[in-house]
Amino acid sequence: MNRRTKWYAALAGIGIVGIGALGYGLYTQGAPSADIAAYAQADIKPAAAGELAYLTDSGSAVPGMKLVARTDALALYMNPDTTEIAVLNRASGKAWHSNPGDIASDAKASPFEKDRLAAQVTVNYRDAIGTLGVITNFTDSIQRKQFKAEGIENGVRITYTIGDTSLGIDALPKRISKQRLEEKVLGKLDKKTADYVANRYYPLDDNPDVLERLDAEVSRALVLKRMLDAFAKAGYTAEDLQADNDENGASGGSASTKPNFTIPIEYSLSGDSLLVHVPVKDIQESEGYQIRSVELLDFFGAAGQDEQGYMLVPDGSGSLIHLNNGKIGEEVYVQRVYGDDENDNSKRRGQIAEAARLPVFGMKAGDEAWFATIEEGEGIASINADVSGRKNAYNSAYASFAIRGEDELELYKGNKVDEFQLLTDDRFAGDILLRYNFLSGDEASYSGMAALYRNNLVKAGVLQPLKPQAQLPFYVDLLGAVDRRKSFLGVPYKGLMTMTTIEQASRIAKDIKDAGVSNVQMRYVGWFNEGIDHKVPETVKLDGQLGSKSDLSKLAAQLKDMGGNLYPDVAFQHVLRENRAFKPASDAARFVTREQALLQPFDRALNAMNAEWGSFYLLSPAKLPYFVDRFVDSYRKYGLDSVALRDMGDTLTADYRVNRVVFRDVAKHIVTDQLGKIEKRYPNVMMTGGNAYALPYADRLLNVPMASSAYAIEDEDVPFYEMVVHGYKDYAGAPINLDNEQDLSYHLLRSLEYGAAPHFFWSYESSSKLKLTAYETLFSTQYADWLQGAAELYGKLNGVLAGLQGETIAEHARLMPGVVKVRYSGGTSIYVNYTDQPVTVQDVRIGAKNFTVDGDEP
Repeated sequence: MNRRTKWYAALAGIGIVGIGALGYGLYTQGAPSADIAAYAQADIKPAAAGELAYLTDSGSAVPGMKLVARTDALALYMNPDTTEIAVLNRASGKAWHSNPGDIASDAKASPFEKDRLAAQVTVNYRDAIGTLGVITNFTDSIQRKQFKAEGIENGVRITYTIGDTSLGIDALPKRISKQRLEEKVLGKLDKKTADYVANRYYPLDDNPDVLERLDAEVSRALVLKRMLDAFAKAGYTAEDLQADNDENGASGGSASTKPNFTIPIEYSLSGDSLLVHVPVKDIQESEGYQIRSVELLDFFGAAGQDEQGYMLVPDGSGSLIHLNNGKIGEEVYVQRVYGDDENDNSKRRGQIAEAARLPVFGMKAGDEAWFATIEEGEGIASINADVSGRKNAYNSAYASFAIRGEDELELYKGNKVDEFQLLTDDRFAGDILLRYNFLSGDEASYSGMAALYRNNLVKAGVLQPLKPQAQLPFYVDLLGAVDRRKSFLGVPYKGLMTMTTIEQASRIAKDIKDAGVSNVQMRYVGWFNEGIDHKVPETVKLDGQLGSKSDLSKLAAQLKDMGGNLYPDVAFQHVLRENRAFKPASDAARFVTREQALLQPFDRALNAMNAEWGSFYLLSPAKLPYFVDRFVDSYRKYGLDSVALRDMGDTLTADYRVNRVVFRDVAKHIVTDQLGKIEKRYPNVMMTGGNAYALPYADRLLNVPMASSAYAIEDEDVPFYEMVVHGYKDYAGAPINLDNEQDLSYHLLRSLEYGAAPHFFWSYESSSKLKLTAYETLFSTQYADWLQGAAELYGKLNGVLAGLQGETIAEHARLMPGVVKVRYSGGTSIYVNYTDQPVTVQDVRIGAKNFTVDGDEP
């Protein structure tokens, strides 16, 4: 082969590779990505800081502290030596402290636990090889005097340098010339000390004018201390050290090799609130160490062992953990706000649990209470709570924030598996903001906390009062089409199986009306793009097996004539079926391990994901705006004014793609931006789940939590979520016919206690057709089996709740085990008795497993 032939062959090879690369790029090129930087920007401007000037305090309400700021409702104090803060409720005289006051007398607490009790910040970090470490600002900042307090508007900014910032042996020059050692050190010391220093430097063999540190000798603790003291006494500076290292080609000495972090915290008063702000972008880390999470004010308002009350946690509808309940053998309460992040490659789930829909927590102790709301950074937050007696003598509730993504990587070595914890290099750079409010007397209860939170949401424009409705809504989901494995000439393929056509949905609507039910709000699930597990909604194509576009319009008109509405359902964040519009390599989210986020449905029987039930991708939040825009454009042709969003108010996921990291809190901003677009286009929006960020955009909420996860450390469920939204949102819990409890009399009582409308998930065809499919959990859906009972249930609920829809739940109280009272803002009280015996409380008789309204039995 001559030279020219070789040249042509090389060019041909390059051309083939280039064409292949171009083809692969075009094949995997996905949807346009949103500008993540625009959503990731911090929302809060840094407070202007200056010299801290304490205010004159006429009294001694908080001994040992100085007054920093004051409003008509509150006063903020700080201890200049320990940076502890206290907030004085000026109306009641109660002072809430950031740390307990008698830590030294806590016989239960270990030395490290006492450090935590005295700290305001706890940092969890990993080193370069993944080892987990914990450090607090008490031992490693306050006791080292490594903090700075500055004044800000109506508050104080404290910047903590946490960790050992000393250079150790590297504070001494590795090499130094004889002249410089004499000039900068020896000549400024007494003879004995100078000789001690000189004996620990030895001339280099190839350059006797340069001395080298004898590390084997100097590294000994006592020797190092004497050497450091000598250099300090001589006035040897960091600039001198740098000059000697540079002159002699030695490295080190510019920074500590130990873990240390700089974290600023701003405390300020705003009316009746304490605001706690951490600008995460200003956090600094030493080289080789990465912060995993930050815990804030772990023991703010902590209650001692002699106090009575409870902690409110946002588990599901809400749950109470009684102070000092003695459950120290149970797991500590820890729950991520808005539920677990599905971006997790472990292929397993620890437990079935309700999600924490609201970013709140609080504590009642005696006749006083405090209540906290996470206003920024809640997407990366977890709520933590524990009772006294486990590690210390205090009951505490606080928030922690995972500022990096974390996941597990498994490496297989023969029959051995090594597990490594990985953190993202990028970290969250937004804001963390908590608002603490304080309650006294009758308002110091979970009912008072709900009213306070609701009023704050109303002021912020998140909640708007409901429009008057004559009848209670009746929510029904209808299952359109599902996947079913079929075969042709012995060849298996995936086909569609209809469960409810549009004509059959019309027939069901008529039967519901004939049964005496009105205000029917129908969600039609599995109606387009190949059924319930539909293709990514870039375009919207009605499944022909179900009917035509005109049929859909007639069904919508029929429901409107009945006083209800039709809500066609769509899922965005779970890509349930692949097609050309979705390119996993580009459009799917990535795990921290860099794998595509491909998951399987969770099988409760196996307590793991079940690959036999199919799989789905997590859509990258960066791609959500594109698909929402395309859906809105394509959906317009159906002429409907309503839509049901299956996952945008229920699920929040991150994307850890290396060059496009989207943290959950950033994803929250992307989702809310898209919800705003949809709300402007459609006046009627239904959502499932009901996470707090979705509340401004939802007209109706389904699958709201009607219970807690029943963690062992918890003591009782409360309808806190419902107390916040009642009178402002129409809502219902999960479908009654798919609940583990099939007794409709129980659901009547539960709905009355929670102020919820009835909700069913039905199909026209028998649910037996779903056996041996991925939809076996839809085990009881045939509407004919449920219609009569559902109509009777609706009639009873409508008779009680229809006139209360515009009122708020003013009070919820457990009068005795199994007996509760719900009082509405208009004065109506509903008493519910879950027990199998009639009871009389507050001079009101309630029959067994029954209810009364203002004392009148039904």
